[in-house]
Amino acid sequence: MRRLRQDLDWFVSAGLLLSVAATAATGVVADLWDLNDFWYHTVAGYVMGGFAIAHVLFNWERLVGYARFRLRSVTAPPADARAHGPAATPARTTDVGAEPAPAAGSLLRRVAISRRGLLGFAAGGLGGWAIGRGLRPAPQIAAGSDVGVVYHQWSKPGIIDALGSVANWGQFPELYKTYPDAARVALPEPIAVDGPPAAEAILARRSTRSYSAKPMTLAELSQVLALATGISADRWGNARRTAPSSGALYPIETYAVIHSVEGVERGVYHYAIRDHQLELVRAGDMRARVVDQAIEQEFLGECGAVLFLTQVLQRMRPKYQDRSYRYGLLEAGHIGENGYLAAVSLGLGACGVGAFMDDQINEMLGVDGVEEAAVYMLAVGHPA
Repeated sequence: MRRLRQDLDWFVSAGLLLSVAATAATGVVADLWDLNDFWYHTVAGYVMGGFAIAHVLFNWERLVGYARFRLRSVTAPPADARAHGPAATPARTTDVGAEPAPAAGSLLRRVAISRRGLLGFAAGGLGGWAIGRGLRPAPQIAAGSDVGVVYHQWSKPGIIDALGSVANWGQFPELYKTYPDAARVALPEPIAVDGPPAAEAILARRSTRSYSAKPMTLAELSQVLALATGISADRWGNARRTAPSSGALYPIETYAVIHSVEGVERGVYHYAIRDHQLELVRAGDMRARVVDQAIEQEFLGECGAVLFLTQVLQRMRPKYQDRSYRYGLLEAGHIGENGYLAAVSLGLGACGVGAFMDDQINEMLGVDGVEEAAVYMLAVGHPA
């Protein structure tokens, strides 16, 4: 019976060690890939908990005995080792100048590597090789591939990315960008639109490249902005928006270049999402400038407004590292499609554009093009 208990105790200890390793590994995977419901991690955690309880039960007597021993050692009066200990043994002396002869085999023992040391050395070497070569081999990229292919291949997740989670990718910037000294335009409160159902709006969506001279109303612009990327809920103090965002980090900022909106001066405006207001960045007629910077697409100067989406890269880097740019572009696409459907529901037209001169557009919006850069354009207005 004693032998059986020892075997079970060993089995439980080994199982606990393995389950701890599995829980840690699956936890790293869940964190790196933002897996909110990773089944393997959940199961590994429950298994680890079961083994931990069994380990405590098997070693309960030892735990209690050691606790009692420590308690007695703390409460017992200190013993005088000098009074009750054995007499000190005088130190051995050697003749001055005498050279002690080395014991036989001492030199060999001094340079020999123990079996444990040899195994540790081998494990360390293999581990270094695996980290350097085995876990993240260089991707196979054909010569002459464009930069998109290169980035896509190098931003694929791998086990070595676990090291990136402890690297310093900087701090998260503010979630809401603001222009505190800018003149503001209050937008009407967005309302539920009595328009076509979602299925009809999706089927009716088209890219509109011909617009009438009829100006948009401020209420229409307000509705498009709110449905495209506005705040739709506030759960646990963390505002949620109409478009999904990886990790709810929201790297996309929205700027509206106003051409023809009733009651609003022409110019470049930033959409202050938290307050549902427009902040004036630059006043002036930007129609010709937008057309020139979008490779002479004339309809971009005829619509009521052009929405520009920019990506603030640092909002995602501390969490998603190299994949941040991917996720930001996905989010811009979500917002663009929301804008399309919002326009359809209001009887407006919309057209997404990706062909534009980046540096000139960034300069017009007042962003640096590095930490914040334009990635998407969406024309909105009354169709001809």
